[in-house]
Amino acid sequence: MAKSILQDRQRALLQQEKQLAIDLASCLENFEGGEPYEKTLRQVTASLDDLFLLVIVGEFNAGKSACINALLHNEVLEEGVIPTTHQVTILRHGEEQSQHMLAQDILEMEYPAEFLRDISIVDTPGVNAILQEHQRLTEEFVPRSDLILFVTSTDRPFTQSEKSFMERIRAWGKKVIIILNKIDLLRSPEELQKITTFISHNCQQLLGFQAEIFPVSAVQAQQARQAVGHQAVELWERSRFGKLEEYLFETLDARERVRLKLLSPLGVMQRLLDQTRGSVEERARLLTEDARTVTNIENQLSFYREDMERNFKHRLTEIANVVLEMRQRGDYFFDDTIRLRRILDLVQGDRIRHEFEREVLGDSAARIEHAVQEMIDWMVEQEHHFWQNIMEYIERRREVSLRRDDNMIGAVSRQFDYNRRLLLQSVSHTVTGVIQTYDQEAESTQLAEDMRNTVAQAVITGAGGIGLGALIVAFMGTLAADVTGIIAGIGLLLVGYGIIPLRRKQAKKAFDEKMQELQQRLTSAMSEQFRKELQNSLNRIEDAIAPYTRFVRSEQQKTTEIQARIGQLNNTITTIKNEIEKG
Repeated sequence: MAKSILQDRQRALLQQEKQLAIDLASCLENFEGGEPYEKTLRQVTASLDDLFLLVIVGEFNAGKSACINALLHNEVLEEGVIPTTHQVTILRHGEEQSQHMLAQDILEMEYPAEFLRDISIVDTPGVNAILQEHQRLTEEFVPRSDLILFVTSTDRPFTQSEKSFMERIRAWGKKVIIILNKIDLLRSPEELQKITTFISHNCQQLLGFQAEIFPVSAVQAQQARQAVGHQAVELWERSRFGKLEEYLFETLDARERVRLKLLSPLGVMQRLLDQTRGSVEERARLLTEDARTVTNIENQLSFYREDMERNFKHRLTEIANVVLEMRQRGDYFFDDTIRLRRILDLVQGDRIRHEFEREVLGDSAARIEHAVQEMIDWMVEQEHHFWQNIMEYIERRREVSLRRDDNMIGAVSRQFDYNRRLLLQSVSHTVTGVIQTYDQEAESTQLAEDMRNTVAQAVITGAGGIGLGALIVAFMGTLAADVTGIIAGIGLLLVGYGIIPLRRKQAKKAFDEKMQELQQRLTSAMSEQFRKELQNSLNRIEDAIAPYTRFVRSEQQKTTEIQARIGQLNNTITTIKNEIEKG
């Protein structure tokens, strides 16, 4: 921008915009998906120090090059009925006419036109459905413009493709002036009025802005330059080109050009910010769904724990009932055995012991072992079933995610989308692998061994490699020996009838204490092992989904931070715009 026309306040605004561009670039760098915007942002930032940029756009054969030649008062650019502009051409002031390539597809021409000292003109390839590469070049250059001259023609006024292109231009926040070329083809002023009304109405209704329209004939303007006398004056007036020049070189004075120059990059940055915000919001919605998936799995883990603990208590009751039945049989045994009429049997320890083991202990050890084994099988089956539920849930989530993400490429960055898919796939493969390699028999065997060792530590020491049932028998064997000793002692200590009820009471009490001890030790040992195995099961599932969980939570945090930065940048843009509009 020409520094001489800048006031101190405008220079301050210019510096604010440059800092805003730096802040926006930093925001885009920290957001996967902002990479395509960085080139545009760099170009727009660089254009702040350039001359006022007047960009001419429109479909081929609308007369863009002819209009520029009319402004230059010479046939500087090639004209034709077929696409003749194959690259972006930048016209700048030079002492003599020359040209050279600045970059691929960008040609710089110098020409000694006085107005080019303050304004650079850009001629762009025609935009249409046939030459897509030409349209790409034009659309890439539009964000750098300070003012757009949109050239349409009376033979094809404001076509659908022109309307679509105009929408994309307006999305950049650019000021657009419409040039209606080839008015020399019309037969009456009424036809011209009809066309200008049509264009104005469509701009207002479809694009939401009040169009400034300049009807011209570039051909007649050029003919006027070559004619002389009255004919030259008549052709120039009929071309109506003077009003366009008056606007460009007088109405669009230095102050207005500075205002548009300062507003132009803000419109681009607003567009980039809006696109980024849309992408971030879409990502936030997607992450909310992912977080809901994680929360649902965590809730299922909690429900799984509650269900398992509740059912475990029920299964412990089955074992407690076995012990209770022994206690009841023990009471009956002592009442029936420790009597005076069986005094001779009481002194025969082996006989009493055999009766005790047969009538009281019976198959209790086997029943307890069976109940424990059923509990183990139940735990293994429940874990396996829960893994299957988790896998099915994740697979459903993956299917929905894949269908949705196929429609979201562009709205959400490909890297983010790839990371999500990869993590969902990884979790799904992990869970599937667990299920496919899950050997219920081996799991049951291992859990039974763990349970046996735990019970051995709690119930009896030095048990070696014997089974759970043998552990219970060993414990009960010591109990039988204790009880037999008490009963046999009756024969040795018998001194009267009163000793028998006392000894019976002592035996029943000792037996009851042993049963309570057995139940307490079994309950404690199995509860300890159950809690350990349940926690291990939950840990395995949590570990399987942990990468996905961490990804979702970290991305949510990052998204929240970016949303806050976008809000701050948006406020800054609004503030600078208001300052510029104050004049």
